Amino acid sequence: MRNSQIDYLKIFVSIIFIIGVYAIGYSQKEIIRNGVKINKLDKKNKKQGSWFFFDELGNLEVSCYYKNDTIIKPIIFYKNQDSTFVRYSKINNSELFLLKSNSKWVVGSFESIKKDSLKIEILGYYKKIGIDSLDIEENSTISNSIEIKNEASYWIKKEVQPIYMFGTETLNEVYYRIFSSSKYIFNKKIYVDLTLNESGQIEKINFPRTKNNLDFNEENELTYLFRTMMQRWQPFFLQNKTERFHKFIEFGTSLKK
Repeated sequence: MRNSQIDYLKIFVSIIFIIGVYAIGYSQKEIIRNGVKINKLDKKNKKQGSWFFFDELGNLEVSCYYKNDTIIKPIIFYKNQDSTFVRYSKINNSELFLLKSNSKWVVGSFESIKKDSLKIEILGYYKKIGIDSLDIEENSTISNSIEIKNEASYWIKKEVQPIYMFGTETLNEVYYRIFSSSKYIFNKKIYVDLTLNESGQIEKINFPRTKNNLDFNEENELTYLFRTMMQRWQPFFLQNKTERFHKFIEFGTSLKK
């Protein structure tokens, strides 16, 4: 193995620690899920501590640890609620990863050559971690495996879509709460454009006039109710960070999104 790879591999910490559950902090601006407070925003709306991202069925997709909006520990990706891919911070131009394949951990690294183009190298099977080294069982079969490289590419490019309140409340519940609080009766579909920031907060609300049939007072009423009653969203997670996201929602006799 090249010296640069050996030096790079020294950043690994215990695999047991990597795939364990992060400690969870408690303060205001947190999500309560299954009785546990997670996904903290501080007073400046910066992400802090342990964050967990879910799909629409409530399955855990990603976990990571933030300090002042920056991820400072390896990102863990899950399949069927089991840790499957671990992504490390970039050093120079390369990133290391662990990929679970057939119940064994595979060690690899990758570089982004250009947009949507990756150079992936499979180094071998993980054996054990020492104080300042990582033992790898080299295996030419997996090192040349297109299937494993494709699987690694899938996880490297992984994205998790925004869901309202991290799945702790449905849009149907928001729909009934907002419209039952209005002094107007909306017997028509309502189309809403939301811009969500990197923390999942609503940055902008728009009711497109080309789609809606709202008078001035109705639009003002809905703008006020959405701003005061619609809470946080799970931010859009792309690869190794959250990003601003444009979300279009249709409210009506049946809820579509």
